[in-house]
Amino acid sequence: MRLKTRVLIIVTASLIGLLIMGIIGLYSMRVSMLDERRAQITQLLDFADSQLRYFQSLEASGRLSREEAQTRAKEAIGAQKQGDNNYFFIRNLDNDYFVMHPLSRMLGKPNDGGRIDDGRSVVQAYRDALATSKDNKGFLELKTFKPGTNDDKRYPKLNGVLKFEPWGWMPGIGFYLDDIDARFWKQATFLLIVGSVVVVFLSVLIFQMRTVILKQLGGEPQDAAESMRRIANGDMNVDIVLAKDDNNSLMASLKLMQMKLKNMTASIQENTTALTEQVQVFDEVAKSYAETKSEDEFTALMRCVKKLGKTADILGKSISRFKL
Repeated sequence: MRLKTRVLIIVTASLIGLLIMGIIGLYSMRVSMLDERRAQITQLLDFADSQLRYFQSLEASGRLSREEAQTRAKEAIGAQKQGDNNYFFIRNLDNDYFVMHPLSRMLGKPNDGGRIDDGRSVVQAYRDALATSKDNKGFLELKTFKPGTNDDKRYPKLNGVLKFEPWGWMPGIGFYLDDIDARFWKQATFLLIVGSVVVVFLSVLIFQMRTVILKQLGGEPQDAAESMRRIANGDMNVDIVLAKDDNNSLMASLKLMQMKLKNMTASIQENTTALTEQVQVFDEVAKSYAETKSEDEFTALMRCVKKLGKTADILGKSISRFKL
């Protein structure tokens, strides 16, 4: 695998890793925000429950009539209204009527709250949530119009309701979630920018390292390894391509080694051939001298011996250049 491919794999893996971490972090953040909003609703429902129980105890003790106790309870709970969007409402458990609502037009007529995505009415969804609840509290996330806006857009909202069986009431309160979405996307944008900066920085750093490594190697690592393998196997004709003005890289050193090995090998081969030829001449002269015993043949024999010695000495020096 080429170094360029490996670098791209590293950059891609880093990008995917950062993306996965970002997604997990954003998901955890959104879940945490929703949990905080749910805890806020739970706290308010606990307040409503304590108020209802207090005034119901006054009724049970005879200090207040049911009508007086319920009126006082509605006043205490209704006083917690903040703005147009944060308010308590109270429904009947057994029908679609409101017992209390900040808008008087909502009282005295059936109102099931409309339909949610699965086809159930909002009131029925409340009842189903309470039926499976272990603490008499139920939650429902829905989309509804938002007071104070001039558009027809439905905004996500989380409502919580409470079952108060002594009076057959179902008090509830809800909060819109668009602020959570705004915070979520703001954080997502921030993380995206930071992640992009990190990826760009990491990519530049890795590609710079790749450039430095390639400059030190003088080429792809696998090309250098292949050239060294072929030279080690005796192939001195490997074509080692160098970049312009490359004199210090591994490939440049390898090419220099190749040239020296070729020169040394050529010298050894040349001297070996000369030595072989001189040995043949020596053999012929020695045979001639053995037959004639002449002084001229002896002189020629000595000259052959002297040449053999010089050639052997040169061959020995060429071989000694290999440090074993």
